[in-house]
Amino acid sequence: MKNNYLIIIISSLFLLLIVIYLIPAPHSDFFKLYTNNDEQAQNLKEFRSRPTKDITVDGVKWNYYAGGIGNKTILFIHGMGGSYDLWWHQIAEFEKDYKVISYTLPESLNSLKKSSEGILKILEAESVDKFYAVGTSMGGYIAQYLLCIVPNRIEKAVFGNTFPPNNLIAKENASKSKIIPYLPEILISKLGEKKLNEEIVPAAKNSPLLKAFLASLPFSKQQFINRYSVVIDRFSIFPDYYEIKRIPKLIIESDNDPLIQAELRKEIKEMYANAAVFTFHGEGHFPYINASEAYNKALRNFLEKENDYEIAEKTITNYFEGRRNANLQKLQSVFSENAILNTISNEEVLAISLENYFNTVKTEGSQNVKTRILNGDITNNIANFQTEFKYKDKSYIDYLTLAKTQNGWKIVNKTFTKTK
Repeated sequence: MKNNYLIIIISSLFLLLIVIYLIPAPHSDFFKLYTNNDEQAQNLKEFRSRPTKDITVDGVKWNYYAGGIGNKTILFIHGMGGSYDLWWHQIAEFEKDYKVISYTLPESLNSLKKSSEGILKILEAESVDKFYAVGTSMGGYIAQYLLCIVPNRIEKAVFGNTFPPNNLIAKENASKSKIIPYLPEILISKLGEKKLNEEIVPAAKNSPLLKAFLASLPFSKQQFINRYSVVIDRFSIFPDYYEIKRIPKLIIESDNDPLIQAELRKEIKEMYANAAVFTFHGEGHFPYINASEAYNKALRNFLEKENDYEIAEKTITNYFEGRRNANLQKLQSVFSENAILNTISNEEVLAISLENYFNTVKTEGSQNVKTRILNGDITNNIANFQTEFKYKDKSYIDYLTLAKTQNGWKIVNKTFTKTK
């Protein structure tokens, strides 16, 4: 009899554990948690009422929002716990001037490759070629990956409250990542709620808006596990490669971010040394929600600023075309009237006047020549570019120094050498 009771007790406990394990995490309603019927809440309600779109990529269904007007497109890339509506403050601000796209990363995806494939399919469906990539946290990491694989399509990139490719996150969470798959979803949710209340919200000056919004985000254990896999999915990026270096970048950080280690905040600024940096003071990990006005202003200032690389490249393109077509007027427009031209002849520096250079171009006429920019750097109003001219039977490398004048970027020095 005692054995039967013991079996019943053990079986009951086992069933109870199964029931607890299968209990899904509770979902909260933002509008029940956030009782202020203010403009921010009204804007969120209105935004969520808008229709979204679906697209299937390799058998996986994606949901996304596309709206706004303008010739430029901003792709908003959410963080680990987010969804498309995470950016409602920014979309309300920028859809007046830009086309905007925001998506929800499907629960089943667990790699940067699969994530980027879906994103690029959404852009294709919306007939978007070039775009501004604006990512936060995990989304900032995805933005860096996109910069790595499609730099020719990204006009500007924003890395918000995020981290560079690293080993630190995986190392610090090695034990937890092994245990979490075996924990009940409701327990993981409760642990997340504890972190939210004890670290994340206090870091954001106890913003009631942020607390209600984060608590209402959809959550599942599978989503948490797979998105963590995206966060620790390593890739290599080479910021000094010209096609990446020429893209303007903005790093947005908070000096008290509870989710991004100070070491990683330092590393990402060192990795993208030519990036602009905007630092929030005491606003935590989600300044685009709890400090949205300042966030939007910083973002707009960055997006509307001219890309000096693009402008300097136009000068170089005119230089290429002027030489290719023997167009002296175009050539004269790109050189400073005091420009200096040098090369080496018989191990001696040979100075060439602009007049002699233009006469040579006029005499030789149009040329079948392939040209390209090999590298370039800009510091304030001075730029240095390395270019290549490939003729049928000879090749040259030019080292060009440009200065930013009242009349645009002008070539002030050309030093060249024959390579073939």
